[in-house]
Amino acid sequence: MQGSPPEEVTPFVFSDPTGKRWPRLRLILVIAGVLFFLGTVVFVQTLFVAPKMNVPFSLRQLKGQLKALQKQNPANQLSPSSLLWQKFTAARQAAKKLAGAAPAPTARPRKKSPNNEVRLAFYSNGDPYSYASLEQHAGQITHLCPEWMTVINGLGDLQIDGDTRLSKLTANKGIALLPLLTNLVGDTWEPEAI
Repeated sequence: MQGSPPEEVTPFVFSDPTGKRWPRLRLILVIAGVLFFLGTVVFVQTLFVAPKMNVPFSLRQLKGQLKALQKQNPANQLSPSSLLWQKFTAARQAAKKLAGAAPAPTARPRKKSPNNEVRLAFYSNGDPYSYASLEQHAGQITHLCPEWMTVINGLGDLQIDGDTRLSKLTANKGIALLPLLTNLVGDTWEPEAI
């Protein structure tokens, strides 16, 4: 039997007789490895670097004053002399008695609340039903936070939208006003203002 004719030898799939593929692959892998390493270093660095924010001088000054007050009178050691709102209410009632003004009758009799109880309500200038609701429930609250002041930019500029009828109502009912400062301008928040 004669030998079978030699079949043609097919080259190996990954055969590279010119030797150009492996150096290119190694170069691509080295570049990808270096880029991955640099990306990892930058990512880890951003985890440990605290962001710096340039705060206006007035805000830094206010923060320092608040810290000083906190050191002088920590929250767990309140004394009667530190409750300024109680002094304010007592002075206001004394002024009413001296003026001879009788307190305005309330719609319904309210229970006598403890001296340190605060019933706070919020008032929105843009809501048409807010004033009607306040008139209805004025006898039930001790403090009112109207949305009057808005920080409009990072420079500390304020936009004040006061309501004169609200001031008159709260004065007649003996409600303390605590205006609310917000950073909502229109429908957008201004985080850089704070």
